[in-house]
Amino acid sequence: MSSPTIAMVLYGNPDYYPPTFNAVSLLAQKFSVQVIGRNQDPPHRLYPANVTIHRLGEYTSVREREQWSAVKKLWEYGRFIQDLTNRLGSAQLVYAYDGFAYNAVLAAQRLRGKPVPVIYHSHETDGEMASWRSFTGWMQRLECRTVAAAAAVVFPEKDRAIRFQQRAVPTMPPPHIVPNFPLQSVFRFDLDWETCWRERWQSPTVLYRGTISDGSAMKESIAAIASFPPAVQLRFVGFASESVQATCLAEANRWDLGEQFAYLGRRAYDELQDLTLRASVGLALYKGTSFGALACATACNKIYEYAACGLPVVVSDFPNYREFLASEPWVRFADPNDPQAIAAAIAEILQDFETYSTMAQSARRAFETKFNYETVFAPVADLISRLVEPQA
Repeated sequence: MSSPTIAMVLYGNPDYYPPTFNAVSLLAQKFSVQVIGRNQDPPHRLYPANVTIHRLGEYTSVREREQWSAVKKLWEYGRFIQDLTNRLGSAQLVYAYDGFAYNAVLAAQRLRGKPVPVIYHSHETDGEMASWRSFTGWMQRLECRTVAAAAAVVFPEKDRAIRFQQRAVPTMPPPHIVPNFPLQSVFRFDLDWETCWRERWQSPTVLYRGTISDGSAMKESIAAIASFPPAVQLRFVGFASESVQATCLAEANRWDLGEQFAYLGRRAYDELQDLTLRASVGLALYKGTSFGALACATACNKIYEYAACGLPVVVSDFPNYREFLASEPWVRFADPNDPQAIAAAIAEILQDFETYSTMAQSARRAFETKFNYETVFAPVADLISRLVEPQA
């Protein structure tokens, strides 16, 4: 007897959403999985054998799609719903990510006349909804009214769930909180950790991975490294616009850092692991310029990807982060607007090898025992089994 089929729907490229890839990988151990997304940006993930990927629409980059007119965006969304109606096939449950995908699924279900349970997973929750004049604003208001139809609702962070719950009309199912932790099976390393940590401490590299912007304290981090000797290096890796790259280089030149600072470009996910393993300290410093940055303690992938690689981490000194991470010995807090505070946190981590190795070991142990996707996704996976198996 064939295994039940689950459709995972994302109005984007699933390869660039680690929590989506993680969920697909875990569900594929028990179910046949169809992943349905948009044909944007190059694919770079290898999925399990029983996973089928459908990339709908013409290929473009995300940036190109953002430049489309409102009419063309609306037309594409209608086409996505039409294609989705045909692609859902025999799926016995649909797992939809974010409002665009969720409402597309509901529309496709009405067209098919064959409703199945839908789980809604909200990756992002904005502090304020977009203008009702925009396509995004309409979609945000629609999801608040349709979320009651979901069999379950999932958020990566509790404050995001609370904010969404305040908007839901008339109500929504009690939310499941599934943090954006890494997949344990992806971060299994055959390493001599003691030697690794010794080499890191002797030749320290401070790493920031992710989208680079003023909101990620890029200039403050560069200024912080200027207080260290040249042996302590700073490396940025991730998306940065040309103007942001120029700003980073100008800031590094202002402090005369030379090779002490480098931007390494945007890398595939598997390449990031090697870069992270060779780093010594991870940075996750977001300024409080948006609700998403403030409500990010368990939604920030990079914090726990650093931990998976045994890196101590410096995070923003915000209440949300303190509440979740204050008891973690591998975490230090700093004001993301204060280069001296950032430098002091880094210096504390690197002060001596005993301190550094203890923190690095604690980070890796925390990932192995609790901060991994296998652990936090288990309750949702159990729920999916209960929803699907009676229909199998």
